[in-house]
Amino acid sequence: MSSSDVSTAANGPAAGFSFNRLIRRVFPSTSRLTFNPLFRGLANASDVLPRLAFSEFRTLPPNHLRIRIGVGNRLFNNQVHYLVHARDFWMFVFSEGLATMQSNFLDIGVGCGRWAHWLRDYNFRGRRFSGIYVGIDIDAEAIEWCRKAFDAERFRFHRSTDASVSYNQDGTPNATYRVPEPDGTFDLIFSNSLFTHLLEREVENYLQESFRLLRKGGAAMHSHFNLDYPPATYGTRHTFRHRIGNVRVESLAQPEAAVAYTTDFLFEMSRRIGFSRCEVIHMPGGAQHQPILLTTK
Repeated sequence: MSSSDVSTAANGPAAGFSFNRLIRRVFPSTSRLTFNPLFRGLANASDVLPRLAFSEFRTLPPNHLRIRIGVGNRLFNNQVHYLVHARDFWMFVFSEGLATMQSNFLDIGVGCGRWAHWLRDYNFRGRRFSGIYVGIDIDAEAIEWCRKAFDAERFRFHRSTDASVSYNQDGTPNATYRVPEPDGTFDLIFSNSLFTHLLEREVENYLQESFRLLRKGGAAMHSHFNLDYPPATYGTRHTFRHRIGNVRVESLAQPEAAVAYTTDFLFEMSRRIGFSRCEVIHMPGGAQHQPILLTTK
């Protein structure tokens, strides 16, 4: 689907009234709600009984942090979503030979550790993850929670200084954040739904950082909204009717709430930076899962 197709579709019948779109006009991103003391209290109060009933839930981050990273609209019953959401990602990584249990990983947009806990908790007959896992995020509260919840021997976390309307309004909006790790450190660099909240300059910066930090032959995986493979919510929750430079956004008032790209744009930028292989991994038919930009150094 081309950008012109998007504009046409956005004005068609599918772009008509829906309750979901109405809610999203008021709250383009539920992450901002989690900074509201009243909503935060309600969200965390709803978590008390499930934690008492199920011991597996007692080590989870507080509900307001889980909501902040996205829970598929499950605001008050997302415990299992947090625990299992990254399963297929890790199955793909290891089955495709992109990494091993001795590899070094960089998770850009680590949030409250929804991807990281799989490696922390892996223990099969005494065999455990023995590499290094580094998480980056602009959310100071999430980073502080991760530092307390993960062992420092294998896991370390850095707070990005980038700004975000949704997550960190005190940061620096210059898209020049440099990850404080040496060049060529990582076997796999990835982000989950980070690019869906980044405009053009920020995406370029993180792709450049991915290239710098990867070892030769390493891979980067970044999930995103792709106009050539639109999500199942396209035409209802998402229309991406507004253009900013080479990207399209859902809301001009809060553009970082949802950002979409074309494959050609992502490939051109990745190859210009130096990546030798570019591929978009997607499911046909507008599946719920975001496509992934897979690039190799």
